[in-house]
Amino acid sequence: MRIDEKLIGIFLILAGFGWLGFSCTAGKSVPEKPLPLQVEPSVASNVSMASSQRVACRVLTVYDGDTLGCDLNGDGSIQKPTEEIRLLGIDSPEMRYSRKNPTYGTENPTDEPFAKQASQWLTSRASRQTVYLEFDLRQNDKYGRTLAFVYAKADDRVSLNQQEVAEGLATILFLGKNRLHETEFEKAESQARQGKKGLWGI
Repeated sequence: MRIDEKLIGIFLILAGFGWLGFSCTAGKSVPEKPLPLQVEPSVASNVSMASSQRVACRVLTVYDGDTLGCDLNGDGSIQKPTEEIRLLGIDSPEMRYSRKNPTYGTENPTDEPFAKQASQWLTSRASRQTVYLEFDLRQNDKYGRTLAFVYAKADDRVSLNQQEVAEGLATILFLGKNRLHETEFEKAESQARQGKKGLWGI
């Protein structure tokens, strides 16, 4: 075979591969832009997660024995009302500045018995700390505050809510469909009452 015939043969082979490559891509659309990356949900969006999952947040302030301000979205401030955390299952005595306090608006408003102690107790365990929130079926109250069980550690079995009841610094309060841990809270309150702790010793 002459050299020019060999060159023609090689040319035909290469042309054949080129045609096959074209055939393989024919009819397929190639995206003009890359697909967007999947973005992880923010901490704030985690508020709507299932109750079995806990959400971490840093406590910036404690208002009283059953309400605190927690930085959920990481901006270093309290976005009212959703970052005001109302502790589920409990009701602590009211401070003098609370509208629920019977002496509010009077000439000499006073704290209810053990209101200051309850606030100090929660402050000592949560203020400026990272805590972990657990939610029930209803996650916001009528004021828009977030309802949660608050844990000092991610794997704690007993919430600060329940511990406060056990110390006699709060009574149990379960409303509507939010009944998670109700049995444990009732036992804690019964024991506090029998031991005449806090409110039960008055």
